[in-house]
Amino acid sequence: MNKIDELIKHVKDADAIVVGAGSGMLRATGLAFWYEDSPLYMDNMKYFAKKYGFNGLFQGFYNRFESEEEHWAFLLELYKMMNEIPPQKPTYEYLKNLIGDKPVHYVTTNQDFQIDQKQINGLSRFYSKI
Repeated sequence: MNKIDELIKHVKDADAIVVGAGSGMLRATGLAFWYEDSPLYMDNMKYFAKKYGFNGLFQGFYNRFESEEEHWAFLLELYKMMNEIPPQKPTYEYLKNLIGDKPVHYVTTNQDFQIDQKQINGLSRFYSKI
């Protein structure tokens, strides 16, 4: 049995699921802009990439901007990217279909902002099933 078939079997056999997701999950969806100057990053952050030379959003957190206004402009553009750019691949849909209607709890880093809040069922339902 290969690893994918093994994973599917474990998920089907489980009473409840815990999903850990972070920057790797975002990368799998095609949202690779935290640590590199991907096309999505350059489409949205070209000004900051050219002026300050950082590649990826993460470097911007540690950058000293010339003004407070410019710092806020960076943060607002980052927020816009996080909330308006949809996943480029159906990775989350695959995960949702794999889990089905099982109780699920998501443990995410601050980088995984794409998990639909409607998919988060809450700890009480999750813990009542395990």
